[in-house]
Amino acid sequence: MNKAIDTSEIRQSEVIRFETQLYAVSGKSPTDTHVMLEMPPWVSEKFPSQEKIRIEGTINGHPFRATTELREQGTHSLRVNSAMLKGSRANVGDTVSLVILGPEPRLVVPSDLLDALNKSPDSKKGWDRLTDADRRDWTRWIELAKKPETRMRRISRAVDQLSSGKRRACCVNVYDFMLCRFKEDEES
Repeated sequence: MNKAIDTSEIRQSEVIRFETQLYAVSGKSPTDTHVMLEMPPWVSEKFPSQEKIRIEGTINGHPFRATTELREQGTHSLRVNSAMLKGSRANVGDTVSLVILGPEPRLVVPSDLLDALNKSPDSKKGWDRLTDADRRDWTRWIELAKKPETRMRRISRAVDQLSSGKRRACCVNVYDFMLCRFKEDEES
């Protein structure tokens, strides 16, 4: 029977903390205004490319996942949507605290999941069609199981769901991994 993986081995992303101010940007029409924040240059430099990047983190403690926008100076900005504003209890002009996960290392698929996928051609096809972010979510969901029997059930469920064409794990809390990682960082 497989034993549960030590989750400290999979939490390798750097935790990045910074504060920045929210500002408004006018859109194409007078009523089209967006709330934005700019990431400091030292944060942008931590990511491997000068392109849009998908990040996950918290704004004033409210979890989010979003894609940054590349600015001409080579830094990144982030559009702050209404859910992020409401959850962070912030408005234009306010200084907000952000905690984000830095770039993640290359995803390593656990051998027991890979074995199960290889035994089911339909699930392997489903896995191969996933985005890197979707694969990471499935892998995190499986690796965060505390008991070996839970891990095996999750692998079985992943195989069944991927075989039926599902792209996302139905029960994964995408913020759970991130919030656990932030808590570990605070404790160290």
